[in-house]
Amino acid sequence: METTIGAIIQTNRKLTPTLLACYNNISETSKKAWLTKWKDRSEVERVFSPVQWGYALQNPERAYMADCPSLMQYDALYGCGSSEYWIDIQVSGIFGASNSKEKGVADGIRIFCQSFASQAKAYKLSELMLFFARYKAGKYDNSFASFDARRIGNAFFKEFNSERNYELDAINRKRVQDEIENRKFIPPEGYSSLTLYNELKRRAESGDEEAVKILTVWQRKSNRNPYM
Repeated sequence: METTIGAIIQTNRKLTPTLLACYNNISETSKKAWLTKWKDRSEVERVFSPVQWGYALQNPERAYMADCPSLMQYDALYGCGSSEYWIDIQVSGIFGASNSKEKGVADGIRIFCQSFASQAKAYKLSELMLFFARYKAGKYDNSFASFDARRIGNAFFKEFNSERNYELDAINRKRVQDEIENRKFIPPEGYSSLTLYNELKRRAESGDEEAVKILTVWQRKSNRNPYM
């Protein structure tokens, strides 16, 4: 399958008008950041690969909030067909773990990947990887065991999509609440933020459990790094 899809990509290097418009709409900051972080498609495939599914499962918020391209932006940056090939890698990871080895099923994967990539083009690689990880884990029943590409599409659009909306809403509400709480924070009289931190650190090192809890909350808020 790799040779076939690779050939498709090579013959479609020029961007279509739609992808050119997409490329022009990507901010210069994002272009520079993404192309610096992942210089070519192989680096993207290494980072956003089935090997990382376990990480995605354990860090859904990072998967949703990651600074990475959508499928359409991926094509615009790395060439037509890149998204189809990336989807093929994910789906093949599920197929390889299933009990289905029929040639007809394997041949149908490429057709499915082309269709799925075009319909899911607005979704980021990181959140799609979270979906494939959950599918492989059996969250949307155990259909992956016998493998059915149509079931993957149904699970994504009918189950994961509503799940995603709910989880994104919860994440955004939490972030807004955190921002409000941060703005409200005023150090006690006689303290600056730094002196209060140093005092809490001293108390925590002395075994003060309350100080440990407060510092843990502060550190969790300051460690929200982008996924990957």
